[in-house]
Amino acid sequence: MLDRFRSEMARLDPACEVIDMGVAAALDGVFGFTEGMRAGQRLRGVLERAEASAARLAPDLAVLVSFSGLHLPLGRRLRRRGVPVLYLGPPQVWAWGGWRKRRLRQAADAVVCLFRFEEEMLRRAGVNAVYCGYPLSDGVVSTLSRAETLKMLGFWANDRYVVFLPGSRPAERAYHVPLFESVYKRLRKLVPDIKGAMVTAEDSSCKMQGGRYRMRGQEAVGALPSVSHDRYDVMRHADCACAVSGTVTAELALLGVPMVVCYHLPWLSRVLAQALVRLPYFALPNILAGTLLVPETLEPEPESLALLLTPLLRDSEERREQVAGLARVAAELGPQGAMARICALARDLASAGRRP
Repeated sequence: MLDRFRSEMARLDPACEVIDMGVAAALDGVFGFTEGMRAGQRLRGVLERAEASAARLAPDLAVLVSFSGLHLPLGRRLRRRGVPVLYLGPPQVWAWGGWRKRRLRQAADAVVCLFRFEEEMLRRAGVNAVYCGYPLSDGVVSTLSRAETLKMLGFWANDRYVVFLPGSRPAERAYHVPLFESVYKRLRKLVPDIKGAMVTAEDSSCKMQGGRYRMRGQEAVGALPSVSHDRYDVMRHADCACAVSGTVTAELALLGVPMVVCYHLPWLSRVLAQALVRLPYFALPNILAGTLLVPETLEPEPESLALLLTPLLRDSEERREQVAGLARVAAELGPQGAMARICALARDLASAGRRP
C-alpha cells in the first residue's frame, strides 16, 4: 500500500516527500487480545520513539494506517503538536470496542474508511469519515496468463492447484505455515492429482530451475513450492485458496477466487474474542456479504480444512455460490481509483495545515 501511496502522491504533487517511519514494524509479532496486553510496555516505548521522530521531522501531514493500539494514541499526540493526521483503515468499532469512536475523533482530522458501511456509522459518532473505495482494489491485478503462471510454479499445463496464504506477520506464519503443509498432505489423499503453492512474505523455501520453482533439494510428490512475488498471478489462477483471515481475503474476493478462511488464536485470546466480538462472522467476505459465503474457522484442523477445500476443486454448488457471491463482494469494494482520491485528500489536508 505504501508504494502505491507514494507513487500516486508523486503524480499529484512531485514536490511531496513521503517518509515511512516504520514504527509499527517493531510490533509485527503482536496479535490477539492477550498478546496485545502483554506487549503494553513495548508499545509505550514505540509510541514515545514515534512521537519524538515525528517532532524532529515536523511533517505537513501524518498518515496513520490501521494498528489502533499504537496509532490512536499517536494520532492524539501528533495533533496536540499541531500535526494534521489522516487515519487510513480505522479500528473495527462495528465488531468490538465501540468506545474507540471517541478516541478516533481525538486522533484524526480525517478518517478514510475501508468499507462503505463504515462512513455513515462513524459520521454519526462525530468522526470526520469518508469512503473513497477499497485502497488496494486498483493494485490487485494479475498480469500473467494461467499457462505462464503454471510454468513459473513448475506445474504442467493441465495441472490444478490450491494456493495457501499463511499471513504476513511472523507470528501468523509460525503457526499457519506448518498447518497448511499438513492440510496439503491430507488434501492430496482426497484429490491425488492436486498441486499446491504457498505465497509467503519471503521466498525462502524455493529456487528457480529453468524458469520453474522447485523446493530446495526436493522433487518428491507432495512438495509445496513457496513464492513471494507475482503473488496476484499465483492467487488469480488457483482453483481455490486456503487463507488466513485478513486483507488477503479481500484480495481473493477481488480476484474471484473461491476460498476457505481460518485463523489461529491462542486459547485465551480466542475465548476473549468470542466473548467481545459482536459479529456472527470474522472473514471479511462473509461480513460484507452478510451471510456465510465462505467457510471460516477459528480452530483450524488439517483434516477439516482439507474437507472444506475439496468441493471447491470441482464444479460443485458450493463453488458456484462462492463465485457469484464474491463478485458481489468485489463490487461492494469499489469504485476504482480509491488511492487517487485518498492521496488528493491527503494533499488537501497537508495544504490546509501549512496555511498561516
